[in-house]
Amino acid sequence: MNIKTSSAIFAAALMAVTPFGASAAESKNSPVFPQFNSNDVNGTVTVIVPDGYTADIAVTFDSPEGTDIPYYDIRKVSGGECSLDIEGRNNTKDDYRYYELAVTITGGSRISEVFKDIINGNEKESFLIPDPNDTPDSYKNYTYKFTVDDTDNGKSWEITAADKTSKTVSVHLNAIIQGDVNDDGKVDGIDASKVLTSYAMESAGKRSELTEKQQKAADVNSDGKVDANDASLILSFYAYNSAGNDVTLADYIKARKK
Repeated sequence: MNIKTSSAIFAAALMAVTPFGASAAESKNSPVFPQFNSNDVNGTVTVIVPDGYTADIAVTFDSPEGTDIPYYDIRKVSGGECSLDIEGRNNTKDDYRYYELAVTITGGSRISEVFKDIINGNEKESFLIPDPNDTPDSYKNYTYKFTVDDTDNGKSWEITAADKTSKTVSVHLNAIIQGDVNDDGKVDGIDASKVLTSYAMESAGKRSELTEKQQKAADVNSDGKVDANDASLILSFYAYNSAGNDVTLADYIKARKK
């Protein structure tokens, strides 16, 4: 059995006996890589999760042993700091490791797109975590701080600050997504139904149950009101993408106007 296969089996077994909801303290020193040697640790990666949110954190590495080898796989880390011990290696053809961090932030019903980064660099030639035996007094500390905002610029996240030892990543998790009325991260028939219900209530002289944020998401044709026209656009857009197309709601509406 090759090392990549055995690592995957070991990771699955560990996940089966490890409860979700681990705190930052519980996630310390919990690699899924079976050949992990604490004597080779020469770096710490700290992931800071914003309060009120959770994160799935994974680290894999490429080396002469294989590619995408599971190293850490931590689920539902609550807001706070999560520290990961990282082993060092030489930067030679027969003794190297390129570690990649992957973080997904969850808040309520929304889940961000995965953030991925080669730890301490974006080039495969980067000298990452040095071998502690060959390079004494070379311990490395890297910090990834995640924040959540409501910026709507078409991106899921952005690196807003970076230096040799840290990066700040702004995740636009709270942005208003046009058409996503129930705020579950997708636009579908349920959203159209909520718009129609709201329109029916207001037509009957009753107050809409939609929040201000939901009303902004529901007014997909930007005419300042939420009505059957918005519901129709949402439903037809959902049907269009369900047929195998892949466009944004904004582009779909723009194409219909031509």
